[in-house]
Amino acid sequence: MFIDTHAHLEMREFNDDREDVLKRAREAGVEYIVSVGTTIESSRDAVALAEKYDFIYAAIGIHPHEVKDILHPAFDILRHFA
Repeated sequence: MFIDTHAHLEMREFNDDREDVLKRAREAGVEYIVSVGTTIESSRDAVALAEKYDFIYAAIGIHPHEVKDILHPAFDILRHFA
């Protein structure tokens, strides 16, 4: 069994070919993918992917490089995503 434990499929760079990327991953034997959010926005998008595909799971959070810019409500939003 192959599991991609750290993908960023929610990134806008995949907007044009996300379906093709997922198809190739599945054809290559990847059974599960963890899409990792690094901001509130990308965490939201990772959760949306996990809701759409039964083989994608979301990891949510704030990347250490981004944490200096977050406001207190971000923690409540992440709790809601969780």
